[in-house]
Amino acid sequence: MLIGTAGTGTIAELPVQEGSHVAAGQLLVRLDCATLEKELQARTAILAAGEAILARIQQGPRDEEIEMGVAAVTLAQARAEETELLLRRLEPSEGISVTQAQLDEARRDARIAAAQLDEARARLALLRAGSRREEVLETQSRRDAAKAGVEETAARLNLCSVRAPAAGTVLAVHVTLGQFVSSGTPVTLVTLIDDDSPSRIRAEVDERDIAKVCLKQQAVATSESFPGIALDAVTERINGEMTRRTMASADRTTGDRDVREVVLSLAGGKIDWPAGLRVQIKFRAGCPAGQGEMPISPQAQSPHG
Repeated sequence: MLIGTAGTGTIAELPVQEGSHVAAGQLLVRLDCATLEKELQARTAILAAGEAILARIQQGPRDEEIEMGVAAVTLAQARAEETELLLRRLEPSEGISVTQAQLDEARRDARIAAAQLDEARARLALLRAGSRREEVLETQSRRDAAKAGVEETAARLNLCSVRAPAAGTVLAVHVTLGQFVSSGTPVTLVTLIDDDSPSRIRAEVDERDIAKVCLKQQAVATSESFPGIALDAVTERINGEMTRRTMASADRTTGDRDVREVVLSLAGGKIDWPAGLRVQIKFRAGCPAGQGEMPISPQAQSPHG
């Protein structure tokens, strides 16, 4: 299976190599996503603040706040009564001499004290009524938006760690440390053969010969390490892009030409050949584009799984 990523970044960790056996969930490639990590920390802090505000609004005012409201009403009422009493004393009557300025000042103080009493009573009523439904809904929406931001950033950060979907053997590593990969240009990071799949062989076909290979084409695999054994194989997958050669070739004329990766499955199922074993492949005639046998033996390897 071809393992890629939808993440973008520089490859910071590459703990596997060709032939490595990995367990399900084991890290294959990690991208450097320091910016996303900082963004996640910031969004998490915003979410924590939003949850704290929502909890405070849902719980409503504390008993101490209501007690302070009651005390404020009591104080305002006492001041209003005091100013009203002073005003009555200053009202024109026999035997009392009051200037117009004194009377105006007393009337003003009485009006101010009455307004302050009304304000204190209104504040106490709001405290006892608790939070408005609209305020709770608005705060919940802000909290939910912050939570969605955390989840979205966490999902993007998770793409920076590419893990094995199943236990298997690494057939090939297609990237290097420090290489930049982008979600805008998909690239295969690792080719993995899972343990439950039939044994497969990876071959690299020279660019001059790619027209001679097709899907479902029959082939024969042999190895110098196991003389006298020939295994039937069939072309299972042909890579859609040209890549640089990763396997040494005995053909000195190959030069600097690109190759195309071909994966074949062995008709006999799983075999005891070790992963990474160099094998010889001969394709049988069967493609419309060419006839005869085409050896690519110097550029084939047999993996397990």
